[in-house]
Amino acid sequence: MTRIASEKDIEQIYNLNTELFIVLNSLNDKIYNPIGFPKQFIDIMIKSPDSDYIIIEDDDKIIGYVLIEKRESPYKTYESFKEDEFAYIYEVVILPEYRLKGYGKYLIEEAQKWAKERNLKSIELNVLSNNYSAIAFYEKVGFQNYQIKMRKNIS
Repeated sequence: MTRIASEKDIEQIYNLNTELFIVLNSLNDKIYNPIGFPKQFIDIMIKSPDSDYIIIEDDDKIIGYVLIEKRESPYKTYESFKEDEFAYIYEVVILPEYRLKGYGKYLIEEAQKWAKERNLKSIELNVLSNNYSAIAFYEKVGFQNYQIKMRKNIS
């Protein structure tokens, strides 16, 4: 049901990612274009030893994925900060017809296993403040708001 993506999955991942960016663009067109990450980026993330696309399939069709990466804190050289490595979720994507069936929760559980296997103590992600369904989902699977990122447009 789930597996780590390989290069043969790039096209399907790209198509799902493009659908995601269309939605993100509808939520905030000042930040997001309605095109997904380039295939080059997907290829780099697949090949990197510090990131994986964990995909979920139904009859060889990718119906969703989570993109997760091991990151180092930009502040790790300062003694003021405790944690220096964590997992970062770029995105969780599930095809619309497969939503609300537990696949997203399952992918988050797989992401947690991925992070634990690498001895990481936390997982972070970003979500648009007006993406209420995503916020509700992340809260339901145990994520908590711990920092607020703010923006002011000046032009």
